[in-house]
Amino acid sequence: MLTEIEKQINLIEDIRELRTIQSFVKNRKIAIGNRLKYTLSVGDEVKVSNGSTTDEGTVTKINRTRAVVDMRGASWTVPFSMITVIGDNNG
Repeated sequence: MLTEIEKQINLIEDIRELRTIQSFVKNRKIAIGNRLKYTLSVGDEVKVSNGSTTDEGTVTKINRTRAVVDMRGASWTVPFSMITVIGDNNG
């Protein structure tokens, strides 16, 4: 599926269309992050990805738009769109 999307994007010649796609992708990332907010719990093991690097950590607090994650001995406030749950504390 991803290669088909890449092929279609490569066919686009209008910068306005690319900006529309960019806006759609940004909004979709936010929507997925907001959905994660309601399933995330303090103590969850997560991966935090900023696009170039990925670190693992533990959620220590959940705020309205971001979570506080302990990684490598420091606490970081991270947007939900950068978080992926990797562990389950109940099992």
